[in-house]
Amino acid sequence: MHCIWGVIFIVGIIIFYIPVRVVYDYYAVDVTRVEYFKQNLPEQLNGFKLVLISDIQADRYTNEQRLENFVEKVNATKPDLVLIAGDVITSTPDYIKTSTGFIGRIKSKLGVFACVGDHDNWAYRQDTKRSIREIQEALVAENVLMIDNGKKIINVDGAEIRITFVTNTYVEKVSENVLDSLADHNLNYDLSIFLTHQPVKNLINKAKQYNYDMFLAGHTHGGQISFLFPFMLLSPTQFETTYVRGVFYLDDMMIYVTRGLGMSLAPVRYNSTPEITEIIIKPKT
Repeated sequence: MHCIWGVIFIVGIIIFYIPVRVVYDYYAVDVTRVEYFKQNLPEQLNGFKLVLISDIQADRYTNEQRLENFVEKVNATKPDLVLIAGDVITSTPDYIKTSTGFIGRIKSKLGVFACVGDHDNWAYRQDTKRSIREIQEALVAENVLMIDNGKKIINVDGAEIRITFVTNTYVEKVSENVLDSLADHNLNYDLSIFLTHQPVKNLINKAKQYNYDMFLAGHTHGGQISFLFPFMLLSPTQFETTYVRGVFYLDDMMIYVTRGLGMSLAPVRYNSTPEITEIIIKPKT
């Protein structure tokens, strides 16, 4: 008898839960709020709202309807600063203008900045440099910078936020020399952020070595297709990284891997709702 009820339960999941969840994860967007506490935080940064997004990946599945809904929810957070952890498109140049046009609608007090993602190389599969260049130019036209291995200092009424943009993708692996040159040894910044696409262990260790406050990434889609069990999440993404989704800590450094919006390989999400991440900066007492 117990066996029969078990079979009925499994069949019910297959028939009802799975398709409902797939539809939900296609249309819904979660806004996740995280607080980061830092010692000796200047008053200018108390309550500062940083919004992290990633993997927009405009294509025929992540269409204008999904993009518009996503951008509206980003704007509803009223961010001070927006960072994009790469992957503006999925592939082909056909969706560059569409994606960058919607990104250009994002309203942020101190601007919108992006690092380079894997798919940003693949507008032209045989010419990755052209792919990056055309996406960067389209973003600049929308007053958004995509920074390829570089640094940016954001001044907030005299307080300084350091952001390091690191390009580490399937196409281009960042070298130790480049990492060391990007990781500023000056520890006098009020907030230090390491932004990259892939949550790779050696990059996380490097950020910790250079005393960054935050390591921010995307890439994983939160597992994209994930199976939930009590106290456990299983996803093919775990073969690549243990940092699949959400918040982690390495001593005082916060690691956040956001689930992003788009899809790759399969045009479906399952138990991985798209995500916008609000990070509120507060003083540690």
